[in-house]
Amino acid sequence: MKYWLSIVTFLLLVISQQVSAQQERKVSIIGRVYDADTHEPLLRATVVDINTGHGTQTDSAGFYKINAFNNNNIVFSYLGYFSDTSIINSLFLRQKLDIALHKNKYSIAPVEIIGHRPDYSYDSAQRRYWFAPELDQQKVRGLNAVEHPISALYDALSGRQKRLWRFQKDYQQYEERMYIESRVRPGQIEELFGLKSDSLNAFMLWYNPPYLFVRNATDYMLLEDIKHAIELFRHVYKPVPALVPGKNNPLR
Repeated sequence: MKYWLSIVTFLLLVISQQVSAQQERKVSIIGRVYDADTHEPLLRATVVDINTGHGTQTDSAGFYKINAFNNNNIVFSYLGYFSDTSIINSLFLRQKLDIALHKNKYSIAPVEIIGHRPDYSYDSAQRRYWFAPELDQQKVRGLNAVEHPISALYDALSGRQKRLWRFQKDYQQYEERMYIESRVRPGQIEELFGLKSDSLNAFMLWYNPPYLFVRNATDYMLLEDIKHAIELFRHVYKPVPALVPGKNNPLR
């Protein structure tokens, strides 16, 4: 009985290590992003691994290249088109993934937007370049931890490594916040929905959409969500009346 129990335990350990190794395999993905109707390439379409925050853009021929891990979600998006998401399977370390994006048929009347829209893609790529040495380091896990126990122990106990993992987590949260701010813009909300000054500032603090929704939403979907949120906001927001000298000044 003990013999068979040992065999089963050994097999489970081997399977778990293989699964862990599968999860840690980095896949190199290349492909092309194009219009589903005309098959024309889409220049500067955004390709982002939402699990790591790493991203790139397509070239003039619609081609891209990105690295990802098993089960990571790659989002393909382009202004005026519906986004598409693919889940990576690390069965093959090199994969070709062509994506056809469909145009968003909803029409929104053109609006002159006051103010500057942050170029998130450019700024994010610049930050990724600056912090590449820190962001490219990964924890020793799974089968790698078994093969390199000293490195795994160092990752677990080193104060420097703990600070590095914390930085990576904070960086990811910062990137998500910057992306949301690049799409939810005060100037556009003021122009479309009439919120101004204190009410607008209060709404921008109150409105907190999930990052994954903003990342995958079309412009139409996002504006509809903002419209619904403003309706709720107007029911709960009570502006503080301004003090009038001689009437409601509590210091008198």
